[in-house]
Amino acid sequence: MDLTADAPSSGADEVDPHADLLATVRALVPELARDAADVEVNGAVDSSVIDRLDEAGLFRMFRPARYGGAEADPEAFFRAIRLLSRGCFATGWVSSLIGAHEWHLSLFDERAQEDVWAEGKRALITSSYTPDGLLTPTRGGFRLSGRWRTATGVHHADWSFLGALLLDEGGEPVDYVGALVPAADYTVEESWDPTGLRAVAADAVVVSDAFVPEYRTFGWRERTRQQDPESAGHLAPVHRMPYATIHTHAVAMPIVGAAEGAYAALVAERPEADGLPAVSRAVVGIEASWAQLSHNLAVLMDHARANAAPDTELVIRSRRDQVMAAERSLQAIGVFLDAAGTEAWGRRHPLQRAWREAQVARTNAANAVEDTLSIYGRWAYGLDIGDRWW
Repeated sequence: MDLTADAPSSGADEVDPHADLLATVRALVPELARDAADVEVNGAVDSSVIDRLDEAGLFRMFRPARYGGAEADPEAFFRAIRLLSRGCFATGWVSSLIGAHEWHLSLFDERAQEDVWAEGKRALITSSYTPDGLLTPTRGGFRLSGRWRTATGVHHADWSFLGALLLDEGGEPVDYVGALVPAADYTVEESWDPTGLRAVAADAVVVSDAFVPEYRTFGWRERTRQQDPESAGHLAPVHRMPYATIHTHAVAMPIVGAAEGAYAALVAERPEADGLPAVSRAVVGIEASWAQLSHNLAVLMDHARANAAPDTELVIRSRRDQVMAAERSLQAIGVFLDAAGTEAWGRRHPLQRAWREAQVARTNAANAVEDTLSIYGRWAYGLDIGDRWW
């Protein structure tokens, strides 16, 4: 595998507008790889690394241009995430989700965007989209209470997207809503101590009766408008991408990058392993995964530029390929670990660490292979798959 093959898929004569960012990320990868074991022990991605990535513009790639963002193609963002994850899975994971949250905020009411991005300031966002809170109507908005079990990168964030059930006046749930909440309105409880991805520090978030203005919520109505070409014409093309695409790719792409990093660690330690048939098959699987993902993202962006809703086949196929990319990459890491021999099972060894972290990453609901393939299979057989945001 050519680990320098991270250039955009566009023509060779085109100038990459993100070349400087990618150069910064590429230069950071060896440092991340060197420190990854200590980062895991410390249980947190170093804030100085987050600062450097922010200064390089990674977290502004999806931000609207009026707030100093790049409105970049998703392929460019996820290329950077792949690179980061080669050096440190946790850094790639945290960065991927923070960047995806900037995309989500770009769909909110402009008043919410102004609250967070006024004067182009830095304001990173974490999330816990599981509906672990309750929103009750009040004058001008809602009252929010709940406890969310995991929020990746919460210690780096100034705001959080928190999933909640919206209740009507009678106390019955009527919608699933994402609420944008400032850090001043929630407390963080240390709770995250898994066997892998420990450094993402996804501790719990607790909110007790906080006021949330109506314009800082995003529910079914807003999702419907975002995917309707008639109402989404004012959005930048990247913000017309299918709602689920950015979020789901954000938790798959770091696994792809980590598999590439695991391969690099294997051949650096045991060059002869590169000729093993199992290793070759695993490498082909990783390369095929990126080829599929980047192709799907490019085609979806073509539809977005034309402000044309993609058909169900394209959207659901991109979800299928996304979960399969995560699964193939996880399996590839296992192959590389086996090929490396007994010493690679040492607690600080990069292959053993990548394997553990990928096991945790695959438990994210967006990487659920069987659930996604069952939906794809029902669609392929012409069966009803419901009105779902796949």
